[in-house]
Amino acid sequence: MSEELVRYQREGQTGLLVLDAPHRNALTPEFADAVVRQLRCAEADPDLTAVVLISAGPAFCSGADLGMLKSVGADPLAEDNFDGIGRIYGMFERLRDARLPTIAAINGGVAGAGLNLALACDLRIAADDVRLIGFGRAGVHPGGGHLAMVTRKLVPATDAALALFGQEIRADRAVSSGFAWDVVAAEELRKRALEIAGAAGTDGALARMLVRTYRAVEETQPNPRAAVLMERAAQVWSMQRRVR
Repeated sequence: MSEELVRYQREGQTGLLVLDAPHRNALTPEFADAVVRQLRCAEADPDLTAVVLISAGPAFCSGADLGMLKSVGADPLAEDNFDGIGRIYGMFERLRDARLPTIAAINGGVAGAGLNLALACDLRIAADDVRLIGFGRAGVHPGGGHLAMVTRKLVPATDAALALFGQEIRADRAVSSGFAWDVVAAEELRKRALEIAGAAGTDGALARMLVRTYRAVEETQPNPRAAVLMERAAQVWSMQRRVR
C-alpha cells in the first residue's frame, strides 16, 4: 500500500513524515501520492505547528525512479508517463503550499529531483554524511521547478555550480551555500529536526497564519511598503487573539 511508502507519526506538536520507499526513496507517482496524503493528515490536526520529512533509511531521496525515467524517455506523451510526472511535480507544489511550516531532515545522497523534495520545504537540516547532487550527473535537464528553487534559495555561484557545472555540495558547504540551516551528526538528525520544529511554538493557528504570510511575501518579493500591508492584517489578527 502507498501508505507504507510514507509513514505518518506525531511527536509532540510536530508531524513526522517518515520516507520509506524502495531504492532510497526513489520518486514514483505512488510515493508522491503518499507524501501528499500524509501531509494532509498532518494538516488536519489543529494542534500541530510544524511538519518534518525524514528518511527511514541511509539516504533522503535518490531522485526519480530509474524505471520511470526510462519509460518517460521512451514515450514521454504516453498517458501514464505524462500523468506520473505530473503527480511528482504536484507533490513539490503541494509541499510548497503546505499549511504548516515544513523541515526536510536530509541525509546521505540527495540527487536530482530529490533536491526538489528538500527545497520544497521551508527549512533543511542536514546530516554530516549528506551529498547534494544535481540533475547533470544523470544527463537530464532539471524539472519540477528546480531552477527556480535553486536560484531563489541558494547563494549566488552555488546555484550555478550545482545546476550548470554538476558540482556536488557536501556537508561542509551545506550551510554556507544556503541549502541548510544546520549540519549535525547523522545520529543526531532526527533529534535536531524535532528540536527546531518544536521552536515553531505551541499555537497551531498562529503557525498556519504565519507560514501563509511568509510564503506570500517569499513568492512575490514585494517592496517594503507592500510587505507591511501584507503583514498588517495577520499581525492584528494575532493581537486580537491575545486579548480575548
